Amino acid sequence: MKVSINGVEQVESDFKGDTLGAILDSMVKKNLGSYIRRMWLDDKESSSDDQEALKKKPSDIDSLEVELANLKDLVATNLANALNYLKKLIPGFEQAADLFRAGNEQEANKYYLQILDGIDWFSQVVSIIMNPDEGEMELPDADDENLQARQKKLTDLMSQMLEANQNQDWVLLADLLEYEMVPFYKDWENILTKLENPH
Repeated sequence: MKVSINGVEQVESDFKGDTLGAILDSMVKKNLGSYIRRMWLDDKESSSDDQEALKKKPSDIDSLEVELANLKDLVATNLANALNYLKKLIPGFEQAADLFRAGNEQEANKYYLQILDGIDWFSQVVSIIMNPDEGEMELPDADDENLQARQKKLTDLMSQMLEANQNQDWVLLADLLEYEMVPFYKDWENILTKLENPH
């Protein structure tokens, strides 16, 4: 099997394993702080989590090309994406709150559904950024909160918003959006800015 990493041919014996999965694991271990971004088996792109491919024996593969990338770069990209996203999400909360207060429930609910998707996306990105320490890391500028504490706070706020929506209590929903969610995500903006520029 011919092996190359980021376009550079490797000595096959450098990577031990009876299966492709084991070989990929040894590659990542040898290149600490990296992850497999893309992979090609016999010149065909393949997913690095394709269970069938991972079980293949090295003798069944002619060539393996792997593109490794640095985890720090992935985190930095996700941080930048999350910060840019907050610039859209926070005004969305305010817009939805204004629409609910104005009695324009139909339009407000459109924003509200987009906000829920946005909250979900943002939460996934944050868990990728914070994943290495299982959410135990104290967050800068967050009153000694860690990720788990902030996630619990968000879950509480989400259930209050759901209840207000089910009860069609638009004033309460508007208040939760404006006076709870906006400050909550402005805190996230400060936290992520501090993580991006720690000095």
